[in-house]
Amino acid sequence: MGFRGGFISNIIRFAGQQGADTNQLLLLTGMGYSELNDDVVYFDTDVYSEVVEQALTQTGDLHFGLHLGEYLSLSAAGVVAHIAQSSSTVHEALEYMVEFANLGCQEMPFELREATDRWIVGLLPNPVWAQQYPVAVQHTMDGNMMFTLRELHALTLSRHKPLRIDLAYPRPSSTLEYERVFQVPVHFGKKQSAIHLSKDHIAMPVISGDYKLLRVLVSFAEQKIRDMQRETGFVATVKQSIINLVKPEFPTIDHVAANLNMSVRTLQRRLREEGESYKNVIDNLRKHFASQYLKRGDLSVKEIAYLLDYSDSSSFIRSYKRWFKTSPAAYRKSTKSNVE
Repeated sequence: MGFRGGFISNIIRFAGQQGADTNQLLLLTGMGYSELNDDVVYFDTDVYSEVVEQALTQTGDLHFGLHLGEYLSLSAAGVVAHIAQSSSTVHEALEYMVEFANLGCQEMPFELREATDRWIVGLLPNPVWAQQYPVAVQHTMDGNMMFTLRELHALTLSRHKPLRIDLAYPRPSSTLEYERVFQVPVHFGKKQSAIHLSKDHIAMPVISGDYKLLRVLVSFAEQKIRDMQRETGFVATVKQSIINLVKPEFPTIDHVAANLNMSVRTLQRRLREEGESYKNVIDNLRKHFASQYLKRGDLSVKEIAYLLDYSDSSSFIRSYKRWFKTSPAAYRKSTKSNVE
């Protein structure tokens, strides 16, 4: 066993968002999406590497692995929300994360080791695989590093960042995208790819109350993605990218454009061709999620404002009145009266 089918399914879906022919990629596996997502389905390194390399060829994305790691951020948050329920500290949760990652990608296991002044999460790709498919290994390494970093951000609610990132391949001609994505010092040409964490960072307690909102965000986002499966066109692609990147801060247009491997100007032009703008897409997503969140009686207006990336409750209330010509409190009161 090498790579879980669900992992490959996510790669193919993401490549499709970047313009790849998903049917051709699925043919390499001999399965459809539903079959790939069966928990017992695994593939060897040959099939997996062929899918990754073909995805790279079709998308032309030089940073496909990094962007895939960003795209999987909500799934990572879902895992973290589950792990956090049974963890008292970030260190304990990190141990579970490493164990979980090793189940999904057995050809590139993680290790967690202690150094004098830090903890290090290192990746150990199978040397035979690394020699046969160096490009697939590099992008898988990038994706796993980014995926893990998203998990760490979720655990600490972005309060702390790693000390540095090491990557076990030569420095590329341009490092700008690595700097944008990782947002910490990146060192190339190292013996092992690794995330360096301060001991203070991972000694932090996990505050379970914060993860109630994280679980709500993940649940509603994943449901929205499922509802959008039948939607076509570029606007739908941008919406899916936004939902996958939200944390709960909504991504900037620069962030989404980079994740889709295009310029901001191209993204804006393609949205205009379908009669949309980025600002309007964000506004409509907030409107949709606001109406859904308010149906939950266990969420306060302040919590909903946080989930929708508003600086305070009053800003959310003003937007809600603009959308629905009533206040959140009035809506809830009318809904309660109708039920009674």
